[in-house]
Amino acid sequence: MDIFTLISPLIIVGFIGFLLAKSGWFNKAQVDTLTKFTFNLAIPAFLFQQLANADMSKIDLNIYSAFYLPLLLVYALAWAINYYFHKHLKHDLPASAVYAFGAGYSNNVIVGMPIALMVLGEQVLPTIFLVISLHSALLIGITSVLAVNIAEFKWRIFIKQTFSNPLLIAITGGFIINLLAIKLPIVINNSLLLLGKPAITLALFLLGASLAFYKIRSEVKFIVTASVIKLLLLPSIILLTSHFIFQFSAITTMTLVILSASPTGVNAYLIAKQHGKHQETIAGIVVVTTLMSIISIPLWIWGLSSVFSL
Repeated sequence: MDIFTLISPLIIVGFIGFLLAKSGWFNKAQVDTLTKFTFNLAIPAFLFQQLANADMSKIDLNIYSAFYLPLLLVYALAWAINYYFHKHLKHDLPASAVYAFGAGYSNNVIVGMPIALMVLGEQVLPTIFLVISLHSALLIGITSVLAVNIAEFKWRIFIKQTFSNPLLIAITGGFIINLLAIKLPIVINNSLLLLGKPAITLALFLLGASLAFYKIRSEVKFIVTASVIKLLLLPSIILLTSHFIFQFSAITTMTLVILSASPTGVNAYLIAKQHGKHQETIAGIVVVTTLMSIISIPLWIWGLSSVFSL
């Protein structure tokens, strides 16, 4: 399996996005508009159509345990690092929660899913959808509770924001259609295919473009620490749970490792901005993990494919 040949087009698309945004050919407002279309329409259409037609017969709910127990462990570790060791934000609950979010939140939709699909094929879609369906809701929920006084936490607003998320709506809707064995009408199916066709390309392009607007100004030690936790420690623990504890197939194990080895998503910066903590640190984590993942993800895939003889 020529991993680098498979992944290089994804890197090139992201790099083109970065160059166009950095040169000013795409300004921030234009990138924001394209982002709104991509994440509110193109990607949800892609997820809904793919999930509605996916083969869910061999799905294993132990995937949740194999992926999320290590994720919660890493989240707790990052939280403790900030809470006990940060020079200026020691014992700061909101800052610790935001930092933990940045060290654990994976860019599954923009990076993990395209790479897994390109390397392993559409057979991994059910596994990807299981992970994506809970990922944002779980981490945002935990962070929101830890970052504010529980008495001030507005559950109604949190639930409304969570379940009005286009990605979650698309995944939930696709699951329901699939479970009810409803056949999408050809016109609707083809329309969704057409609408979702540019989703992956746009997501990768926007990932590169977004990096042009972030800069690393401070907190280098904490940025590097979170990056190592995100790209090395988390995938290693998930490899352990997936292969040695739950004994998943090579394909499922590789899928979960790829998703966990994805860089920190841009949503982490939005969470930091919302709580007014660690904005520059999280922006730095997004940049560093994204750049490092260009090397680390191919190495993970190469190593696993060699071990599993794929």
